[in-house]
Amino acid sequence: MGRLTILSTLMGTSLATGARRLKRGPLRPGWSFKYEATVAFMKATHERIIHLDAPTQRAEMELLSMPSPALKQVRREPVDAGGVPAEWFIPPGATGDEVVLYLHGGSYVFGSTRTHGDLIARIALGTGARVLGLNYRLAPEHPFPAPVEDTLMAYRWLLSTGVKPARVAFCGDSAGGGLALAVLVVLRDGGVLPPAGAVLIAPWVDLECSGESVVAHERFDWGDKRMLLHWAKWYVGGADVRNPLISPWYADLHELPPLFIHVGGVELQHDDGVRITEKARAAGVKAHLEEWPEMVHNFQTFGDAFPEAVRGTAKLCEHLRTVLGGADARASAT
Repeated sequence: MGRLTILSTLMGTSLATGARRLKRGPLRPGWSFKYEATVAFMKATHERIIHLDAPTQRAEMELLSMPSPALKQVRREPVDAGGVPAEWFIPPGATGDEVVLYLHGGSYVFGSTRTHGDLIARIALGTGARVLGLNYRLAPEHPFPAPVEDTLMAYRWLLSTGVKPARVAFCGDSAGGGLALAVLVVLRDGGVLPPAGAVLIAPWVDLECSGESVVAHERFDWGDKRMLLHWAKWYVGGADVRNPLISPWYADLHELPPLFIHVGGVELQHDDGVRITEKARAAGVKAHLEEWPEMVHNFQTFGDAFPEAVRGTAKLCEHLRTVLGGADARASAT
């Protein structure tokens, strides 16, 4: 898919969205034309690339990355994070003692600091903290446990530079959200000091896709169960899909640090977010769930031209500041 194909898809889905709205009104009561057309474009793109090999899927998703005002306001610095390629997003005035470790989504198959650069930059600007975006290895060439291993190496590297665990917050979307939870479990079981907490966007915690919303919301979201199971198979490889480090829904969540979880009201992973919040609370973990009515999966990534994405990112930053600020009492001890 080249740039011309992107433009053709965008024009086609925009025309189809306009025609459908003239006949039947918006697909969801709260959706603007621009929002609905964007969801339609993303859905059409994923329906096309699902049939391609993994490298081609990645290349085509990278083509969707566009320059943004936020990216122009941060300094980007590539770094080797303990053997894992990563990139710093540094906002003006950042002191360096607070760090957000960002784990991108993409079903463990695609995604990077390029595809998620705009959101990462907006988080850096909104929190005032340095954000380390991690380019962990991807499936199917590098199935489980490669992303878990990479995140652990990057976190240990971060601590080796002098950053205190209490000054670190994890943040991740979709697969990256599930990955963040898996790594928190490994850190706890290994006796390693965890970060201050984690802010998760629509975490993919059940790679069997057993939640009712995975089917119930297919009409509205920009993916479907078939796609998720296809990508999950690539990531799981020969392992057990119920391994708690693959599907944290099956993990023991006791003694994890505070969690802040965002889910869209009409997204596929809605039930993943709700169920993992309830399970965390039952295990004694401080877990805050925020549901965004009418929103689809990863709506925060839609960019600052969408008021929904702006509000969603502002809340993410508020939660991250709460996590990092709540660590003040613990920082001196760690």
